[in-house]
Amino acid sequence: MDELIAVKNLTKSFNDGPVISNISFKLNRGEVLGIMGPNGCGKTTMLRTILGLENKDSGEVKIRGKIGYVPQDNLLLPWLKLRENIVIGLKISGAGEREIEERLNYVSELLSLNDHLDKYPNRVSGGTARKASIARALIIMPDILILDEPYTGLDSSSISILQTLLKNLKKEIRLGIIIVSHQVDELMEISDRIIVLTHRPARIKDVIEANKK
Repeated sequence: MDELIAVKNLTKSFNDGPVISNISFKLNRGEVLGIMGPNGCGKTTMLRTILGLENKDSGEVKIRGKIGYVPQDNLLLPWLKLRENIVIGLKISGAGEREIEERLNYVSELLSLNDHLDKYPNRVSGGTARKASIARALIIMPDILILDEPYTGLDSSSISILQTLLKNLKKEIRLGIIIVSHQVDELMEISDRIIVLTHRPARIKDVIEANKK
C-alpha cells in the first residue's frame, strides 16, 4: 500500500502539562483509520499537531500528498452562501473560474448539495452543513481526508448518508481517511483499524483491527 502519513513518537505539551505522548501510527492509501479515546484526552490536539497547526515538542510527522481537514465545528462563514464557502480555498489559491466551477460541480454532485448551494449556513440542516464542510475539504482534491467528530449533532439518517459517502471515497477515489470520534458503532463500521487512546496525556492503549472486508 502507498503510505500517506507516518507519525513516530509524537509528543505535545501545553503550559499545564503533556497532552499526547509518544504517538506512532501510519495511514495508507485507501484505508480508514479510526481514533477514539476519552473526552479531553488530546485527540483534537493530536490532529492539529499532525496538520502543523500546533508545534510538536518531539517526534516525526511525514506526509505524502494533500490533506483536506474537516474540523469538529464546521466553521462555515455565516455571511457566505454554501457555494462560496465551499470554493473559498480554491479562490484564495488563485484557481481559475473554470476550474473552480468544474470542481464545485463535481463535489456538489458527489455530496448531493446541488439544491442547497445558494443557501446560507443558518438555513440548512446540520447534516447539510457538515456535507458542505466536507465538500470544502474535497474540492482541493486531497489524498488524505481528516475528520474530527464528524457524527456529532447528526441524526441517524445523516450519519448513514455520511458513512456511505466515506465508504465511496475510500473505494472509488482511494483516499486515506482519518476519523476521530467517540461513537464506537460508527467507527467499527467504517474503519479498517481503530487506535484507542488513554486518558491525557494520550498514549496508544490498543489498536483494533475493525473491518476486514
